[in-house]
Amino acid sequence: MTDFFNALSHTISSTWALTTWSDITEIMLISTAFYYSALWLKKDHDKNLLAYFYGYLFFIFATHGLELTTLSSMLLLFSPAVAMLFMFMHQQVLQRNFVSLKNITLATQAPSPDWLSSIMKATLTMLTHNKNIIILIEHTDALSPHLHSPELLDVPITDGLISLLFNKVSRPEYLCWISSAGMLRGINVNFKASWHPDAYQTKVAWIDDAVAYTTKTDAVILFADAAQHDYSIVHNGIVKKGLMMEQAHTLIKKLISYQIPLPKKGLSYGVTSQTNLTQRTP
Repeated sequence: MTDFFNALSHTISSTWALTTWSDITEIMLISTAFYYSALWLKKDHDKNLLAYFYGYLFFIFATHGLELTTLSSMLLLFSPAVAMLFMFMHQQVLQRNFVSLKNITLATQAPSPDWLSSIMKATLTMLTHNKNIIILIEHTDALSPHLHSPELLDVPITDGLISLLFNKVSRPEYLCWISSAGMLRGINVNFKASWHPDAYQTKVAWIDDAVAYTTKTDAVILFADAAQHDYSIVHNGIVKKGLMMEQAHTLIKKLISYQIPLPKKGLSYGVTSQTNLTQRTP
């Protein structure tokens, strides 16, 4: 055992004697860059980019150790392209670019005439993929003073937009914020004053905030439960659970006085009557 420690000590001493300050500086810089790159990749909750990153590094070291020079050279040659691919695929980059694009292209469009049906159909798709979703419906009481949103939006709800958001951008531990006028206000939103300030880590954690805020405002909160394949609605501090999609759809229509506009000859249509509602700040 003593011989082992003596040999280890001799190896460390020999290695340290050959190490220069430039080597130490390079090691620290590379280690720091590697560490923060791994942290950034870990923030993507939609795709497991960190595992792919480790896998690519493993193949580089494995091919080098097995002396597969051609394959090792190819992996090193394409590493800048792989790094760029990771950057483009990252959820935060996709979300930022998506929001900018939608603000430009959809600002002049009108909401879908029956946007609530589009929302309900999208939630049903989420349930078939075993994904929960929490939707905050703002009515006449303004909620912006009480909410924190990574990106403030004000875009009309359409079938294509809501399907893309729910499946690619929305995270189940946060809120999707819409208004009763058929406008999308925010994605991955949370309350500023919350019983769970970080995120809703369990599927019942959202109820505490829902009861508190719907007691003070006329907002409606809808929760689609992938485990039970049913819906819960909170309004005026009252929680109603175990609803089917049709029941939840009907109840929301009643709570926000939802109306589907009828086309009129010679007039444009597609904007719901709720757009004339004036909001009040509680």
